[in-house]
Amino acid sequence: MTGAGPVVGPGPSLPAVRGRAGRLVPPGGPALWLHRLDARLVAPAPAWRARWVHALVAAVVGLRLATRDWTTIADRPAGLRVHANLVGWVPDLPAGGLLALQVLGIVAAVLAVARVWPRAAFAVAWACYLVLAGLWGSSGKVLHNDVLTVTVGFVLLFAAVPARSVPGGDRDVRWGWPPRAALAVLGVVYFLTGAQKLRHSGIEWALSDNMSWILREGTSPFGPGLTHAIADAPLLPQLLASGALLLELTAPVLLAVRWTRVPFALAVAAMHTSIWACLGLDYSAWVLTAAAVAVPAGLPMGLACRWRHRVLPGARRSHAPSGDGATASGSAGPPAP
Repeated sequence: MTGAGPVVGPGPSLPAVRGRAGRLVPPGGPALWLHRLDARLVAPAPAWRARWVHALVAAVVGLRLATRDWTTIADRPAGLRVHANLVGWVPDLPAGGLLALQVLGIVAAVLAVARVWPRAAFAVAWACYLVLAGLWGSSGKVLHNDVLTVTVGFVLLFAAVPARSVPGGDRDVRWGWPPRAALAVLGVVYFLTGAQKLRHSGIEWALSDNMSWILREGTSPFGPGLTHAIADAPLLPQLLASGALLLELTAPVLLAVRWTRVPFALAVAAMHTSIWACLGLDYSAWVLTAAAVAVPAGLPMGLACRWRHRVLPGARRSHAPSGDGATASGSAGPPAP
């Protein structure tokens, strides 16, 4: 056609990416993004990080088992128990049975922290914790104080634990995915807590006088004067509620970046401490679990290397760089946080 401009043909096609198991991933689109996410999740990482996340979560499980009198479950009337939760199939246990589960779980948690049969010991400790926490929350008000620890612990059931003979600087896919999977679960759980607030109450959960009424009806260990003073302060309840909601909704992003993981753990500690101070609700398990996962995964690489050589037994220098983008043999791999 006269006057028509030059015909522009299709540009060069992007090559397909070969994913795991040799499958070709089409260039562009959701499949490529999923491939990149998968590659970041399973990228090699140092053994010390997997070792510490596993041991710290085991320590949280053991601490929760040791600091509660689980035998009081036996004193509750059987008619109050709801059999609809995950451990609804477990029969009503006498105080002796509950105590036996508690002791078994504590011993197993200690063995997991000490790296004596760590994988099997962790599984036993987690199973005891799951049953006791499920029985504790099966009567009366639904409780979720232990949900985060149980959920993160479930991921680590499938994780290989570096043996004592494995140097802390050894890099392998086996040590890479468990801490990152725990980070992902941590971020999703916090995000869902914020999303549920928006689903049921909308943004008014934070911007209305909702938090003021929550504070007035709460039971503070410091007496009603503190909560009433905060509730009556102009804009302060809205600022507290907005900050908590923002922290929960942005958790996946904050945990995806190395430099914001430790600040996230500190912000979580501040939020749950304020909840305890104002309402008397104990979310210490959430604080400890967030720290157990986010802090080892968020240490600056230089500090992490110095800390590894000073604290972790058997750690020695590796020719591989400290970042997550190197393979176990020291060759470059896909970058990962």
